[in-house]
Amino acid sequence: MPTGAAILRELIQTIEEERPMTLGKGRAEAIGDRDIALLADTIGCHPADLEAIAIVESNGFGWFKDGRMKILFEKHWFYRNLDDGAKRNTAVKAGLARKAWIAPKDGGYKDQSNADARYRLLARAIEIDEEAALRSISMGKFQIMGFNYALCGFVSAKHMWAQFLDSEANQLRALARFLDGKDLWPALRSRDFATIEKIYNGGGLNGRYAARMAEEADRLRAGKWAGYETGQFAPQNGRDAPRPSPAPQPPKTPEPEPTSPAGGNTGILALLFAGIITGAVAFWEWLSSLPCDWLGIFCQ
Repeated sequence: MPTGAAILRELIQTIEEERPMTLGKGRAEAIGDRDIALLADTIGCHPADLEAIAIVESNGFGWFKDGRMKILFEKHWFYRNLDDGAKRNTAVKAGLARKAWIAPKDGGYKDQSNADARYRLLARAIEIDEEAALRSISMGKFQIMGFNYALCGFVSAKHMWAQFLDSEANQLRALARFLDGKDLWPALRSRDFATIEKIYNGGGLNGRYAARMAEEADRLRAGKWAGYETGQFAPQNGRDAPRPSPAPQPPKTPEPEPTSPAGGNTGILALLFAGIITGAVAFWEWLSSLPCDWLGIFCQ
């Protein structure tokens, strides 16, 4: 029969294994065609060309099937986002950080084959440095890197992360600011996908993303967006297209941690519970080590 200490250890292990399953979940509100069209009208491009970015980056949807936000962890960016010192050394030894980017064909993302694997990497990176970890992932429907938080109108990568978990509307507003800040509106208007790839994706893709974006845009133009006319979706009830705006000021109260769909702050509770259980295990083992008759409670 398992001892009390063994049962507690097993419970701790279960909590550790399930923690990545709650990380990345929020309200997860999706957007529709009207939202894409309104932003496209604001930019002056065709909505098919704008939506093509999302299709190539995330298959057009910002969430995995289990409700967690789509992410990709970039180890070379985690290396850059950590100061040269103990944290970086820890990350490198743990296989979470490296100096150079490695292409997928060369095995650069072999340990990120599914959502669980990606979130396990992120959870481990967060234990080293939360802000640096969140700056080192691409996230959401448009897979914008966390280190672009200021350009997208946020006060930190953690702030961006929390807002992205809430809705694709927040992700779309961030995209509007990002495209404007990177001066990519003209490229979208002229369908210059090569420039979009170079700036949006940072180069190194040798035109592959540009070709895919052009292909998807043409498919969308001939399909769901066939016959679209600018202004077809007029703003309703004061709701307008996402527009670039100044970055919000830091909140007066601490930014709340992302919560699960049920509204529980499961990440913090799990950590607190794990700490309590760890202490209980240590106390149990100490008591068990005492002489049998010391307190008279372990004698048969």
